[in-house]
Amino acid sequence: MPKRILKGLGKVQEAVLKPLFYYSIIVLFIILFLSVVRTSLFPAEAGEEHLIFEMVFLFLLAILAYSIVKFLKQPTVLILMLLGVIMGPSFLHLIWPSLGSLPFIPAEPPEIFQHEELVEIFAQFGAIILMFKVGLESSIHKIFTKENFIIAILGILFPFVAGYFFAVYTGGSFLYALFMGAALTATSVGVTAAILKEMGLMDERFAQMIMGAAIIDDILSLLVLSLVMNLPTSLDAAALEPFATVLIYAFIFLLGGSIVGKYFVDKKVNVLKVREKTLLYVLAFVFLYAYIAEFIGLSSIVGAFLAGVLLNYSKHAEEIDRRTRSLEIIFIPVFFISLGMLVDVGAVMEFFWPIILISVIAVLTKLVGCGIGAFASKLNARESALVGFGMSPRGEVALIIAVFGLSSGALTIPEYSIISAMAFITTIIVPPVFSRLVAGRGVSA
Repeated sequence: MPKRILKGLGKVQEAVLKPLFYYSIIVLFIILFLSVVRTSLFPAEAGEEHLIFEMVFLFLLAILAYSIVKFLKQPTVLILMLLGVIMGPSFLHLIWPSLGSLPFIPAEPPEIFQHEELVEIFAQFGAIILMFKVGLESSIHKIFTKENFIIAILGILFPFVAGYFFAVYTGGSFLYALFMGAALTATSVGVTAAILKEMGLMDERFAQMIMGAAIIDDILSLLVLSLVMNLPTSLDAAALEPFATVLIYAFIFLLGGSIVGKYFVDKKVNVLKVREKTLLYVLAFVFLYAYIAEFIGLSSIVGAFLAGVLLNYSKHAEEIDRRTRSLEIIFIPVFFISLGMLVDVGAVMEFFWPIILISVIAVLTKLVGCGIGAFASKLNARESALVGFGMSPRGEVALIIAVFGLSSGALTIPEYSIISAMAFITTIIVPPVFSRLVAGRGVSA
């Protein structure tokens, strides 16, 4: 056979077989990928492979949320939390009976996140990073002001009284009424902070008031929880001891931490060029403050926020913000996804009207209490409403209070479900409504 013909046949084989080989590899990879996904969603047991799958799945959810945000032009926080609800065990167990009849669908719903501690760790990490970045755009003299203390105190009194009497008049026990009041005093500043940061409004006076009052509110809420946790066992002076301890520790940490942190920033951070070593110092500083705050009975996000505020005084603040943006992009979405996963959809449906009523009360009491404080601080009516509504989310802080009540036996499962559902609803309604209020103020959302 002539060489020219053989050469032509070789080219034909190469043109046909080479693409066929690549396409076969692609098809086999897709089959392998689908097999891995199916095995990971419906595993026989939870091993190390499923742990890695959960990590990957969390970050893929964050990417999906970012794509949906860009397409629908909706607030990032809302989309992330809704994805968390959809991926949560209660929602999957609710809808799965209608899907189980489909071919190739197992009868039992998947347990996507079998390692709850993994989600909690990533979520806590995301909350710390979020509050550190928010603090990096805040000034300490704008936080602990007379106006912010007034807003925070009114934001504690109004919700506590309303929550207590709501529980009493609906037939709840004395302990349930105390925990309901304590849960309503909480403020989940992470949600509002993310919205303000996303809209570029952190420098606005009303935004600074929200952040300052919310941090003070967070401290006061934990003090209220400390008092409530000890009232059932004793009404003497011993009951006030944990309350006084947390108060003293909070004062020492905030004042002493500010002095020491300012010294660290001046003598260590400012004298170095911003390199990898400097960023390690900065992150160690942030997580040390978060740990100390958590250890003494405050929330870790308070410590992270204080560290961010102190780093705001560094001449390298903008460079630190830029170089830590990757941590913000990776971990903060997981925090909001985890909040959505906590909601018990079945409980929301079972106790629908009590949950709706207490959620309305929760929003109105913050709106009125904090709004009055803001209006007295010479903000206009719309900005006062922004302050009140911005402090309405209860989020993880109220959930912590509810978990304390459930674990101590003070709350029944239905009572816990009502509080936890209220915490979720007040958190998820803020992004769209807050965006509209800001848009009406004349700022593009």
